[in-house]
Amino acid sequence: MLRKINRVFQDYMREKRLRLGKYIWDRKRDKEEIKSGNFIEKNNIKKILFMRYDGKIGDMVINTLMFREIKMKYPYIEIGVVTKGGAKAVIENNPNVDKIYEYKKNRKSIKKLSLEIAAEKYDLLIDFSEMLRVNQMMLINLCKARFNMGIGREKWELFDISIKSGIDFKWTDHITERYSKYLKKLGFKEDEIDKKYDIYIEETEKYKEFLKGIKEKKVAVLNPYGASKHKSFSLETLDKVIKHLKTKNIGVILIYFGEKYKELEKLKKDNENVYIPENIETIQDSVYLIKMSDLVITPDTSIVHIASALNKANISVYPPKGGKYGVDHLVWAPKTEETKVIFCKDKMSQYDEIDINTFDFEEMKKMIGEIYEKNIIQKWKYYDGGIRKNSM
Repeated sequence: MLRKINRVFQDYMREKRLRLGKYIWDRKRDKEEIKSGNFIEKNNIKKILFMRYDGKIGDMVINTLMFREIKMKYPYIEIGVVTKGGAKAVIENNPNVDKIYEYKKNRKSIKKLSLEIAAEKYDLLIDFSEMLRVNQMMLINLCKARFNMGIGREKWELFDISIKSGIDFKWTDHITERYSKYLKKLGFKEDEIDKKYDIYIEETEKYKEFLKGIKEKKVAVLNPYGASKHKSFSLETLDKVIKHLKTKNIGVILIYFGEKYKELEKLKKDNENVYIPENIETIQDSVYLIKMSDLVITPDTSIVHIASALNKANISVYPPKGGKYGVDHLVWAPKTEETKVIFCKDKMSQYDEIDINTFDFEEMKKMIGEIYEKNIIQKWKYYDGGIRKNSM
């Protein structure tokens, strides 16, 4: 009951803060008239700033399709991206991104960042937030781009162009469809937009010896962790999956973050097909290991999108009924040729949390078998002199 009261109070206060923030920052001096026709060409757009201050890794992976498509058609356009955390590492090697700005939450840092960006004189700022927080309103206002574009911003003074739900896209559409509508607003034609993701990896010797130590010819990357403990695989679940993969003679690389290595080490005791790199430091490290694998199993959509970018066979475990809004399995579905989705059971009451570990393990075993049988001849990668190479 206390949790419910606190939630109601926080929702009430958030609404008050957002209204006040909109009152202060929802304004734009020197509004420029938009010239009709191809937006980029008619309005002399030479610099575009993408706002990805949420730091979401999966969203950034998907955004790469926009960077590439813009650069392919208009190579002279400079692309800047505001981001933070692991999402920054996703694009550090991306040749289609010219400048990366690091977002920090405190107001002093935001004002300093906005001055730096304003001095760059961006022609177009593109924001992807479904709900703008006050600090984000302030940043967009102070960046002083010639034009601001956002989603559902028809009633905002701060924004010049709005992507309209129910008209430009549906909330049940895959996220790539939504992002392609931004490109259509800029003057792209639907049939010329390639919706594949990009992910660029720096070649490294870091895991050369680690990979040599894997005895099995086939390797699965198993990601235990989701956005919360309720959306993460338990050690018991991991052990069951690992033991089943052993029956297929598949080695298992466990990826992790922070201090989770110590927690996962327990799984090595009874599972000789488990391999855990000791020094996973950034998302780029995980990306490299996924690149060198044959199959990815994960409860987390960011890893799903990385697997999709690398065209890896994957099995993803999702919340029941499409999550809180009933559309997660549609909007954030994997985009790999060989992919499987499995749902966990629903929570017992509205005050409980879902438990990702309640998925049907027999169903997962069947999925692993189907992928194994379909890919074993043509698509598994094999060792050659201790170095894994693509056979695709």
